[in-house]
Amino acid sequence: MYGYHHKDLIVNSLPLTALKFTPRVGVYAGLRNLRFCTPSGEIKLVKSPILLNLNSLHRLRALALASFLYLFTPGLLVWAAPRHIPVTLQPDDVLPTGNEWISLPDVRASDGALGTFNVISMRSRGLLQVTGDQGAPVLQPYFMAGDKPLAFRNPSWELIEYWIPTAHLTVDGLDATLTWCAPQGSRAAFLRLTLTNRRDQPVPVTLGLKASFGMLSRVTYVPVALRGERTVGSAPWVDPGEAFSFITSDTQFSWSVIHPGSQALVTAPPLSISPATDAKREVTLAPGETAEALFVLGVGVEEFSAAHNARALRELLDRNGSDSIIDQAAAWCKSRTRATGQPDLDLLMNRNFLFTELYAWGKTIDTEQLVGVTSRSPRYYVSAAYWDRDAMLWSFPALLDVDKEMAAQALDYALTVQLRDAGTHSRFIDGVVLEDGFQLDEAVAPIVALASYVQQTGDTEFLSRHRAAMITLRDRLLSRFDPDTSLYSSLQDSQDEFQALPFITYDNALSWRAFNDLASLFNRLNEPAEAQRMTARASALHAAILAHCISSDAPGADGPIFASATDGKHSVFTEMPPGSLMKLPALGFVPETDPVFARTYKWLHSPSYKYSFSDQPYGFPGSYRLLFTTSWEVADHMGLSMGRDKALKILRATGWDGGIITEGVSAQTGLMDNQGRAFATAAGYVAHAICQLACTDKQP
Repeated sequence: MYGYHHKDLIVNSLPLTALKFTPRVGVYAGLRNLRFCTPSGEIKLVKSPILLNLNSLHRLRALALASFLYLFTPGLLVWAAPRHIPVTLQPDDVLPTGNEWISLPDVRASDGALGTFNVISMRSRGLLQVTGDQGAPVLQPYFMAGDKPLAFRNPSWELIEYWIPTAHLTVDGLDATLTWCAPQGSRAAFLRLTLTNRRDQPVPVTLGLKASFGMLSRVTYVPVALRGERTVGSAPWVDPGEAFSFITSDTQFSWSVIHPGSQALVTAPPLSISPATDAKREVTLAPGETAEALFVLGVGVEEFSAAHNARALRELLDRNGSDSIIDQAAAWCKSRTRATGQPDLDLLMNRNFLFTELYAWGKTIDTEQLVGVTSRSPRYYVSAAYWDRDAMLWSFPALLDVDKEMAAQALDYALTVQLRDAGTHSRFIDGVVLEDGFQLDEAVAPIVALASYVQQTGDTEFLSRHRAAMITLRDRLLSRFDPDTSLYSSLQDSQDEFQALPFITYDNALSWRAFNDLASLFNRLNEPAEAQRMTARASALHAAILAHCISSDAPGADGPIFASATDGKHSVFTEMPPGSLMKLPALGFVPETDPVFARTYKWLHSPSYKYSFSDQPYGFPGSYRLLFTTSWEVADHMGLSMGRDKALKILRATGWDGGIITEGVSAQTGLMDNQGRAFATAAGYVAHAICQLACTDKQP
């Protein structure tokens, strides 16, 4: 939590008994002002020489000053203000936000409207997505001055602690702001609108939100419209507000909009095509005066839960104020960020750290279970399903970087709910097979994740509890052993495609890593004999890979290189970006300076390889399946001295999906691949790679 350079330090005058002091937050190097906050406003304290020179103090001296303020100045609480990070967006970009319960995947940069929102449903084995009427936003904020709409178009955007989007625009002497916030732990989110009158005369204004319920879809890969009745009515026992329902034989899902201080016009068929509301607050602003309107979106399995989930958040807003709730949400986000000292990398890394935690993982609205998915955003073309590879090799390392408690929960899910069919292509969130087909890298992914977790946390109790799962995974790996080659077979490769040659080089190198990891885990369990057996398996596999997975037959190669796959007699030479040969040094299988690896790198980056894209400004090796530069290749090259500079160039040059990692970018233009947008597990992979290369702070 140290090392950030804020211009101001805020001190609150409320009694310490009323507020919780957080020791992790103290005085920061780089502070230049001290502000004293009272319930009636904010005044600056006189700057003392100590405060003027605080930016030159050693960290320990700064902490000593914080301790002095805390211990000897009654009634003071010291904390750092949340960071507001400007973001540059195109009009057609969207900003995702949300929490573990509700996803707001597409806040429009052009006007702040919310295109859709969704929850995870175990019953539906995927997302339940709410869309607006005939392609309109589900929630459309608006402002008016008198009887004329205020043109809130293409505002400037900031992210509070890299996650909470807030927009600002000044139009005709009125300052308008818009903020979307989904506080952690709440089954609800809220929209805050403000207008400040900068004119010389009073002005009547309106702050409003239009809601419409055009469709409810089940999403696993693609949206499937559900058939049922959509209704709207007064929110039960909560006023003012409305509840929208989706009903078959009974209510299957409900959502609500609670709007304290606003009045709503409700319309429903046949007076409108879809159930809709228009909630607005009308007020006359004196010069310099500000009006605020809050709209709370709640979700639930039926009308009462949807309304009262929103009510609980409204009550927190009533008690603490919207600024405080936003600050609390920001503090949660901040505790899950890291620092490189480079603002552009910090922005990309931290947005994607938060995106992988909150969009690759979430809680089901109906069973309250944590589950893992490729992405909770429907912008990704195979959203809302589970892959071992995605969860355990791509997202999980990022969780270990920023939130080890969450990492433990994610790993527990992988080793319980998803254990039965681990290694099978893809599954629904309840573990049932979605796409069949064995993939070796997926089968060993949970082993690698378990070893990484235990190594970083020392949590042997967790390991002991999951020993049976580890044995299941070990035995599944051993069942793929081929006695003729001493290699391990797979039906499909890391691109999810059938591979005619059964022994995939990367998959076997990852299995070698898994055997070494198993040896380490068995040693921690005080089982030395089993550890020795795993070490022997690893040694034999290493030798088998060098014997069978290296060939001189690659056209144009200047010596033996690693093949991508073999049957022990024939080899194929290609790249499989999700399971790239570029990962071999990172796995520890060979050093980057190994002659065979160096020749492999050279060949894959040369015109001799059809999909090298070596002549393109943003080109890294692809494949017949992935005809662009993938985010995995960018991340893997950041770990290699040979490709690092170009990887960083690509990383910084592309806009990705409004700053959120995609499956890849065009090798020629650097523009994102449109199918693979908002790719939450890959977001974790890239964020982790950035942090591995450039993080300068201490891992939490």
